[in-house]
Amino acid sequence: MATELKVPTLGMDMEEATIVRWLVEEGAEVKKGDPILEIDTDKTSFEIEAPADGAIRAIRGEEGETLPVGATLAYVTAPGEEIPEQEAPANAAAEQEAATRREVPQSQPAPADSENGRKVRASPAARRAAAQMGVSIEDVAGSGPHGRVYLSDVLEMEFAAPPEEPAGIDAPRREPLSRIRRLGAERTARSFSEVPHFYLTRDLEADRLVELVERLGTRMDPAPSLTELLVLAVSRTLKSHPRLNGRYVDGELEVHDDVNVRVAVATDEGLVVPVLLKADALTLRELVPGVKDLVQRARDHRLAPEELSGGTFTISNLGMMGIDSFDAIINTPEAAILAVGRVRTVPEWRNGEWVPRRVISVTLSVDHRVADGADGARFLQDLQDALLDWELLL
Repeated sequence: MATELKVPTLGMDMEEATIVRWLVEEGAEVKKGDPILEIDTDKTSFEIEAPADGAIRAIRGEEGETLPVGATLAYVTAPGEEIPEQEAPANAAAEQEAATRREVPQSQPAPADSENGRKVRASPAARRAAAQMGVSIEDVAGSGPHGRVYLSDVLEMEFAAPPEEPAGIDAPRREPLSRIRRLGAERTARSFSEVPHFYLTRDLEADRLVELVERLGTRMDPAPSLTELLVLAVSRTLKSHPRLNGRYVDGELEVHDDVNVRVAVATDEGLVVPVLLKADALTLRELVPGVKDLVQRARDHRLAPEELSGGTFTISNLGMMGIDSFDAIINTPEAAILAVGRVRTVPEWRNGEWVPRRVISVTLSVDHRVADGADGARFLQDLQDALLDWELLL
């Protein structure tokens, strides 16, 4: 029987993938493990390998086309094998339409043909936003491959008829977003609209943290940065706060035993958030090179798909860019994210005199369905205790 090749599922939050290029042609002979095509997921590109020996048959999808998870890409057939008749290539569009229909809320009709007979292809977030705005998805000009409509296209409908510019003023220039930025826009918009955020901000005493960075800088290779020491402290502290390490699923709290920490990394194409698995079980000498390696490969666009899924908590540090504090949007389906500002010196009245004290302002964003203010406050207090007593962590 022919072996079916499908768009793989590489994480709970993955919904679709875009074909970058086919590496083989129809009828090509391949061996199991040979690369067949390259696809783009939400954060990275990777190659799909042949699942068996045989000939490539019934190739579906053109370069630049976006397909849902589970869609058939091709078949690998041994001599004498035929592909199932009901799986003829003409059914590829029907498969995709059915997958899209399942993602549309039941209160909304399934997507239909537009008046010119064009099938409207749109992301689930775009369809939801169009329904909420009372906009027909067929009226939205899609900027994606083959006219696919994204959330940003729907939101731009609000500004579809801007006032005329005064004479002599150049018209604004529009530039296409990278895939990473576009998907980031869709996901943050969805998180901010669907997840009830609340924020807790606190200044953490950082004198001992900074001293430890300076001291270990001459004793460890590679030398730890402030971010890596924070990853260590947060991962250890989360073990006592399972709610913040869990997620909201169908009205229940899903608790994770492992602490898998994501670290937000700014790249030339947008924000990438790789995950350090089982960070709570790593020693400092294991954690430091692990984080550095993830960050560097994120900037070089060399992350493996499994390094972008499975996170349970995120840390976003903008302190190195001079930011005092900021509020971060939760990276769903996680329950919380910690935004970290720069180290700064503030005066403190102590023993009858003003003395300088180094602090870091952190803001904890929390999903209110999973935890409340007291839960978040206790976590920040325990994190402060950890930064003051490193011997207990090391």
